[in-house]
Amino acid sequence: MDEAIQFLLTLQNYDMRFNELEQNLKSIPQSVTDLKATIAQWEQKITQEKAQIQNIKLKIQKLEKEMSSAEEIITTCKCKLTFTRNPKESENLTKKVEDEQHKIMQMEELLLGKMFELEDKEAEFSTFQQTTQNEILKIKNEQKYQQQRTVDLEKNRTEVQNKIAAMRKILQENHAHWLHHYDRTKKTIHKMPCVVELRSGNVCGGCHLKLSSYNNQTINSNFPFIICESCARMIVIAGLYATHES
Repeated sequence: MDEAIQFLLTLQNYDMRFNELEQNLKSIPQSVTDLKATIAQWEQKITQEKAQIQNIKLKIQKLEKEMSSAEEIITTCKCKLTFTRNPKESENLTKKVEDEQHKIMQMEELLLGKMFELEDKEAEFSTFQQTTQNEILKIKNEQKYQQQRTVDLEKNRTEVQNKIAAMRKILQENHAHWLHHYDRTKKTIHKMPCVVELRSGNVCGGCHLKLSSYNNQTINSNFPFIICESCARMIVIAGLYATHES
């Protein structure tokens, strides 16, 4: 294949590689942001689970406090019953004792239920917390990977930039007309590859459509390429440039 075409296609490969690296680098910040958001979601779930456990504990404490208060009332009433000689007062005190005892029985049932609920919730939380910690560790490892990936991509981008500069210099010095048409085509169609080869059957190597007017096109000896009427890409024809130069 003609040397100029080889250089041009090599430059295009570097440009495509550079664009790919740029896209990958642009996607990393969003990826890292998403990872941070996922960690925040897991941590929020842990906070919510802890809050639920704490809420159950507070209810247990409240029940225990109310039971303790009821027991104190019973003790006080029984003490008064020992010394009272008033039948009405004795009746009221006895009823008060019975009411408080009934309250205690109800609270004991509630307390037992809350203690079972707390036990189950703490067991669930222990498993959930371990799962969460594992997930957060995975995410943090992914963050480290993305950070290292950024370093590697930036290094590769610099290397490709240097290769692009070197290839453009060679083309500018030896085949400036090719570089001019390449840059113009790339700017016009806004898609890569913008330079392709002619395939068997007069088919464009870019859009894969047959060139209806290929046989009627005139190819300048200095610019052995045609423009695809379908996708506007430069179609280079291997060997033709050397033929015209000889």
